[in-house]
Amino acid sequence: MPGGEVSGLCLAHGGDVSQPSGGTDRVTALAAGLQEDGFDVSLVVPEPDAALPSRLDGVDVHPVETSRLGVSNALTRAETVASIGRRVARERSAILQLEHSTLAGIGTLRGCDGYVLDMHDIGFARFDHVDSPAAPALKCGLAWLERRAIDRAAHVLAVSEYMCRTLREEWGVADDRITVVPNGYFPERIEGCGDGETIPGRVCFLGTLHPKVDIETLEMIARSPAVSELVIVGDGAQRSRVDELATEVDSVRATGRLPDTEAFELMARARVLVNPQTDSELQRSSSPVKLYYYAALGKAMVVTEGPSVVDKLVSARAAKGVSSRRSFVSAVEELLDSPDARRELTRNARRLAKEFTWEERTRDLAAMYRELEEDRVFEG
Repeated sequence: MPGGEVSGLCLAHGGDVSQPSGGTDRVTALAAGLQEDGFDVSLVVPEPDAALPSRLDGVDVHPVETSRLGVSNALTRAETVASIGRRVARERSAILQLEHSTLAGIGTLRGCDGYVLDMHDIGFARFDHVDSPAAPALKCGLAWLERRAIDRAAHVLAVSEYMCRTLREEWGVADDRITVVPNGYFPERIEGCGDGETIPGRVCFLGTLHPKVDIETLEMIARSPAVSELVIVGDGAQRSRVDELATEVDSVRATGRLPDTEAFELMARARVLVNPQTDSELQRSSSPVKLYYYAALGKAMVVTEGPSVVDKLVSARAAKGVSSRRSFVSAVEELLDSPDARRELTRNARRLAKEFTWEERTRDLAAMYRELEEDRVFEG
């Protein structure tokens, strides 16, 4: 960075950062980490429903009213947040970082240009999981918005190597316009967990019950004689299917969303953690936050192949990666029956998890910004 000067950054995000999730954790972790690293960070977000996380205490947060005529929806939120983010960045001579390609796409319609785009996921691929006659048209429209968002960005953050390859090979984005910054985890969230004995036969899943979660595989796991209890922690689009499964299969325990302490205690006392997913572009390009916590907890895990982090975990012998429902259940059964195999996965997962903290991710992002400024990417 010329003269050692540190830039101002303005991050704009259309979600409620008072509600913990993979997406909001990414935004708040990056904002707080960059501020701590010496950047002057502003954060533009919709007015939160609850108190902001304490990690944002040092960040200049701009909560904005996003309703129009008393109505707030995804479109008005994105339009308002992007517009105000652009204004704040200009007033402070800061670099604008837009969170999500959909937000950025709408922002381009309001004049946003030359920003950093943080691609949390490939949004149009979500409609591959939507059973609606309108899905093809919505998918096409969202792809058009994402194309605008990418074309008008000065630089793009990808959350996985797979997403990076997709942007390069299918969207034509040059290598020097992409930096991979995966998701991460907060070590403090799991402090004190894992001291108790594991429960024989307990298997756990933690996370949003997104349509890409393979409920059929969860059912097959629950019906295995080797499984005494399948604990499913989380809420989302498939919550009703999970609740129904819990009424049909005695071994299933569906808790809904839980506070971190309760959720991680349940995970820590499991013998195997699972993440069964249906194969798709969305799944392969993702950076599943739950897997970073699974690794940090030092638990044996069985996960669906596809995401780049799964490749890394499997190659380090820190997880079992599988490609079919039957092989998924078999892998769970084998681990439940083999303390030695679980110990090996546990040891390797804990070692690898040191690379996955948000502190490490933010350090990489700060280095990217300094390099881009040295190259004068944002001038003009």
